[in-house]
Amino acid sequence: MIIRKKLSDTRWLAVTALVLVCLGCSAQTSWQSPLLRDHELVGRIWLSEQNRFISRSELISLVQQRSLLLLGEKHDNPDHHRLRLELLRAVLLPDGRSQVVLEMMERSQQVAIDTLVAGKLPSDDTTLADRLDWDTEGWPWALYGPVVKLALQRDAGIRAGNINRSEVMQIYSNSEDGEAIRGLNTEQLAQLERDIDSSHCGMLPPGQFPAMVRVQQARDKRMADALMSGIDRFDQAILLAGNYHIRHDLGVPNYLDHQLDHQISEPPLSIAFLEVDPDQTHPEAYLQRFSQQNAYDVIWFTPALRQNDYCADMRASQSQ
Repeated sequence: MIIRKKLSDTRWLAVTALVLVCLGCSAQTSWQSPLLRDHELVGRIWLSEQNRFISRSELISLVQQRSLLLLGEKHDNPDHHRLRLELLRAVLLPDGRSQVVLEMMERSQQVAIDTLVAGKLPSDDTTLADRLDWDTEGWPWALYGPVVKLALQRDAGIRAGNINRSEVMQIYSNSEDGEAIRGLNTEQLAQLERDIDSSHCGMLPPGQFPAMVRVQQARDKRMADALMSGIDRFDQAILLAGNYHIRHDLGVPNYLDHQLDHQISEPPLSIAFLEVDPDQTHPEAYLQRFSQQNAYDVIWFTPALRQNDYCADMRASQSQ
């Protein structure tokens, strides 16, 4: 069971206070995403269970009381990365008391992580990314590097949260692989198929749905396992992943259930960073629930990076 140590250390309280000041001022910071900045939800934080907005300081207080955190993102939105980094600066425990799991790193990269942590850390970003064998094309270091460096500065345990590409191909081609399917019921699997179809703009042959569902589940199960690995050595475990992966109804939490009762006494807190929709001004419209369960515990709203018709672009590229 995770037992949170009291944050009575004067140095740590001073750091937290400084970051809270920064968070309090971040509303004055210019948004980097250009669209819908004047939307009434932009910058606001919604607490789903209580159906109300909360302040940044309330969010910090809530997060500091929880041991298992799932922090989302839209991968290319710089505001999501900035706000999440500010949140982590306020809540990531010092002195190696936290574990951080990264969707952006594959299982095979864990050796590079462990080797880096065991030695002297490089001072420049390029060397750090190279030594981690970081996929800078898929996951731009300018967005993710600051979080990795913060985790290293706090001596956090770092775990690769994703499956390897070779595993993806094996799971995709092996219809008999049942391990990845455990965790979701029939209704959830059906919704996962619908979401996969929608995200591919209806252009994916239905015959590919089962394989893509297996891969999605395998990723989520891997992240759940990485999050709980060695959990008895830490006071806090944090997953950094895309917003879809941190959904209570369809994502990683479904693969934690069998471990929660034995190792921790509370469910994970899921915080999504979502772009606003010009046609949706009430936060409940963003909960994305297909059942009675909210996808997220907390939503932090930001402007949108782009509003191009993704499906139109995809169809155009297919027709070329």
